[in-house]
Amino acid sequence: AMIDSPANPTVKSLRALTTAKGRRESRRFLVEGVRAVEEGLRASYPPDICLYNSELLGRTERGSKLLRELLAGQGERKTVLAEASPRAIEAASDTLHPQGIVAAFPFVEWREPAPPTKRAALALVCDDIQDPGNLGTILRTAEAAGVDAVWLTPRCVDLYNPKVVRSAMGAHFRLPAYPDRDWERIGRDLEKLQIDRGQIFATQASADEAYDQADWRQPSALIVSNEAHGLSAEAARFVEQGGRAISIPMEGGTESLNAAIAAAIILFEAARQRRKLRQGT
Repeated sequence: AMIDSPANPTVKSLRALTTAKGRRESRRFLVEGVRAVEEGLRASYPPDICLYNSELLGRTERGSKLLRELLAGQGERKTVLAEASPRAIEAASDTLHPQGIVAAFPFVEWREPAPPTKRAALALVCDDIQDPGNLGTILRTAEAAGVDAVWLTPRCVDLYNPKVVRSAMGAHFRLPAYPDRDWERIGRDLEKLQIDRGQIFATQASADEAYDQADWRQPSALIVSNEAHGLSAEAARFVEQGGRAISIPMEGGTESLNAAIAAAIILFEAARQRRKLRQGT
């Protein structure tokens, strides 16, 4: 039978994932919409629970294909798959228009960091990034720029916040991310990636060294800090132990850039240098 009531236990268990407490307790996160659920399946992460509305999904070829895939794989997967009314799906989700599908995926567990075999490591540390849209965009950008893994300090917004998940566009399933890491642990992890202290760069508006003067071709890490407050005290102490502050030179009266934009500019400069190295120019 089709689930219709917002008070249905499955609907309520999905709705609980819109809160940090609900996610922590069940170790699951909410994924909404055709494309995002598709990304999970493509990365071989089946959802634990999935509510869908075949009429809404059937309006696009992509939606129909996803539904066929979910139904076909039901035997080998342990997914609880159920048809639900648009009202029930809306009640289970964090957005007003979840495109006829909402799912709960288990937290993605990544292996301990190890250096990549074919090239120098590129790591990203998010220092107290608090805006969910920014963090999601940073994750998506980091994946596109060839970052190997991302670390999040304990005061960052929750990695699995639904807005972060929506903005990251599937990066959660492909980019290793280590949330809630303190600086001592981050330091040890970066050492495992063979990143020297002198190759750990932090964004700082007043820094003399420009981001494109740095050599990003060797194992390197970038620390991107909170938009409003700059580097946290802990991050500043960490950088003082041999790291380097870099800035993005700017014209006009602009004082600072959005954290996601700053991360994109620097990471794609790193990607450009690395590409030239591979091409031997």
